[in-house]
Amino acid sequence: MGNPVSSVRGSSIPGLDRKSGSKALKTSRFLSRSMLSEIMIAYDTVAIFAAGFAAEYLYSATSTDVLSASSNYISIMTFVALGFHFIARQRGLYEPSGLTDFSEQLASVIYVWITAFALAFMVLFFLKVSDAFSRAWFLEWAVILPALLASGRGLIIRRFEAMADAGVLRRSVALIGEGRQFHAVKRYLEGDGRHYSLYSAVELREPQQIENDDLKRSIREFARTAHENEIDDIMIALAPAEGWLANLIMQEVQQLPADIHIVPDFGGVSFPKMELGHMGDVVFITAISKPITGWGAFFKMVEDYLFAAAGLFLALPAMALIALAIKLDSKGPVFFRQRRHGYNHQVIEVMKFRTMTVMEDGDRVTQASKNDRRITAVGRILRRTSLDELPQFINVLRGEMSIVGPRPHALAHNSYYGDLVENYANRHRVKPGITGWAQVHGFRGETENPQKMAERVRYDLAYIDCWSIWLDLKILLMTPLFGLFRKGAY
Repeated sequence: MGNPVSSVRGSSIPGLDRKSGSKALKTSRFLSRSMLSEIMIAYDTVAIFAAGFAAEYLYSATSTDVLSASSNYISIMTFVALGFHFIARQRGLYEPSGLTDFSEQLASVIYVWITAFALAFMVLFFLKVSDAFSRAWFLEWAVILPALLASGRGLIIRRFEAMADAGVLRRSVALIGEGRQFHAVKRYLEGDGRHYSLYSAVELREPQQIENDDLKRSIREFARTAHENEIDDIMIALAPAEGWLANLIMQEVQQLPADIHIVPDFGGVSFPKMELGHMGDVVFITAISKPITGWGAFFKMVEDYLFAAAGLFLALPAMALIALAIKLDSKGPVFFRQRRHGYNHQVIEVMKFRTMTVMEDGDRVTQASKNDRRITAVGRILRRTSLDELPQFINVLRGEMSIVGPRPHALAHNSYYGDLVENYANRHRVKPGITGWAQVHGFRGETENPQKMAERVRYDLAYIDCWSIWLDLKILLMTPLFGLFRKGAY
């Protein structure tokens, strides 16, 4: 029948021998990249308090004034530390995948630091206790802290990268299985000598035709090799119909002190994400999750109602003047209501100030273009400045729209672009917004070709995938600077 099992071990892999693999393994037993996240969290906490106490010492050494009770300063340091870590987690500062990118870490640290300090100032102001703290101390703390955060990160990242280059952080892997996934995993592990060392690779050729005793003997030999060399990770890669073989392998390796991974083969089906869940004894895969749920949905609702109520109240005088200008400029109503798709493809009536001599809302809606004669004199100003969108605060208060989200399009445009742009309809997984991630990047106004709409949709879907309250606040801050007076809005 021929040899049903092919085995690759130690010295047959270029650049790896049994001795060096074992050495890297035993060192990495106590160190891993996942530990870097906890190290960064601990360092940031220490840095926040160290910078505060250093600022207090510096203030005392350079000033004749005496700071108030130190407990007050410890309290504000604690508050900033809690706020810093909360914002940092929302920002993804401690995600293992980006922890060794110093430039990205530095940009995120500065953002989190500024946000946390701004939050602290707001709390002190509204509680009317800001006079209890020295402004000079605050300034010194605000200067010392980012220097500590940046320098410490640089040293920690440099040390971990040096360890990675030396192979200390490599995890030793033993691979067993057959088929397409086996070879895909093997190629990846052989090409990534920085994170993994492929110590053993055993391919089971045509396992259905191997006699049961021979198959068990081969699996036991694989498990024995993994046991003797204290392998970090055991990977099992098999075809979908070979669950029986996976169980057979699991029986032999599950007693080993290693992480055991099963590499599934879904026959070419790709998933945007993958989370396992249980329904009784049934295991299922969550491929796509609802984008905004739980506390996120609650905070976004609060954000919408607060900003919409405040915006409508502040804009009322301007809206009254705009309404008067529209009536004096041209015949017709002040407001224009157009049916558009909202959350979950529900049809809503979006309110705008009328800016044209026509009010199209049928199967054919012609987008406004440069020098469009349908646009009124007042309407041209409103459209260029986006002031025609102000009545949509009412849509937000009705619960039909959000302050931030993908812009809603006319029903006719949805029908047209839905067939041309991939994943176009995914925009309706959240409420449409008055402003959005696409708009602050210049994608507003006329989309005279499908490529422009595809770019707009790409930004909309990126917003949905990466949504957070902090992203909403960032978009709101960017809207007056980048979302208005842009070319393309006619």
